[in-house]
Amino acid sequence: MGIFDPAAYQGIRRQVERAESLPPHCYSSEAFHRREVERIFLRAWNLVGRTDYAPRPGDYFTVDLVGIPVVVIRGRDGVVRAFVNSCRHRGTKLLDGDGHSEAIACPYHSWVYDTQGQLRAAPGAKEMAGFTLAEGSLTPVRMEIWLGFVFICFAQDAPPLADYLGDLADHLRSYDFESMVTVRRATSEVKTNWKLYVENSMENFHLPTVHRNSIGDVKAVWTPIVGDPGNYLILHSKTERSRATLSGETGFDRIPSLSGRAAEGAQYVLVYPATVLGCDFDCMWFKQMVPDGPGRMRNFAAFCFPRTALERPDFAEVIQRYHRRFERVIAEDNAISERQFAGLNHSLARAGRLSGREPLVHAIDNWILDRVLDPPASGIGQ
Repeated sequence: MGIFDPAAYQGIRRQVERAESLPPHCYSSEAFHRREVERIFLRAWNLVGRTDYAPRPGDYFTVDLVGIPVVVIRGRDGVVRAFVNSCRHRGTKLLDGDGHSEAIACPYHSWVYDTQGQLRAAPGAKEMAGFTLAEGSLTPVRMEIWLGFVFICFAQDAPPLADYLGDLADHLRSYDFESMVTVRRATSEVKTNWKLYVENSMENFHLPTVHRNSIGDVKAVWTPIVGDPGNYLILHSKTERSRATLSGETGFDRIPSLSGRAAEGAQYVLVYPATVLGCDFDCMWFKQMVPDGPGRMRNFAAFCFPRTALERPDFAEVIQRYHRRFERVIAEDNAISERQFAGLNHSLARAGRLSGREPLVHAIDNWILDRVLDPPASGIGQ
């Protein structure tokens, strides 16, 4: 029985009360990882940042997603675009990190592109028979903006982003994300499988243990929500106070526009495949869990606040309370995820049973199997 045979996954296909976790090879196998890249990350809409990462014409930021380098840049016309971050001459990577540039110059042979991706100068092109500057423009990457977030998709035949997300905006519109400001960004490299980190992000079972010294004592009523339609999940935490600061510390004012579930507590939203939005009474943060192999990932986190918070005279003091909370919780999640992967990455590891407290872990794992496995034969796994 091969690792992509649906018959090997009957345990995870059961109802959650009787279900098993994914087999360990789903987290450690190079072949399974390659299939995830091919059938998930190269076909899905992936969140890569915010429009305020590039607020002025010429501002840009870069990302590397499953081996593909991408640059997102605001053109002189004010439009944000995404391109493959590679010179059309002989493929050299053009830009690194974040920055500002009036033009994009290749560091190898000095081909120059404008901020709209058009080739403007090409030394040596006169020796290329029939070559025109138009054919040497940067390769565009499909991109859409949603509530201030930048999403990219490598599949030209994928549905529009609005169809992919379904009715998710109905749950989140009252936060007014478009007007929020990104005040801090952080990156950590974690020796774990991206799915373990995603699963951890969407269950509250671990909070009293892993986060006992940070946010584990915050009382809440938890409600799981499976997006239908749409490629998302929500873990709603009904609470009386913000979960974005440590116990005993006060923060910024409540966002006055909140309504519905947003006004009742924090919402933790997984946008498949690997982005989690943390939406609270007073702020929003998000993290992107980018796989670099079966046992390596990068966690890109950003922290966003209403502009009214930035205008407070005590902003510099109060924001440190949020930073302390985020740094501690991220370090705790990084450590337990690495420890979990170490316990699964060996020949004697076996699938375990899922608890009824882990319904969204069950949903995540089945969403992944739906896309990675070969078509079922004779109804197996249905």
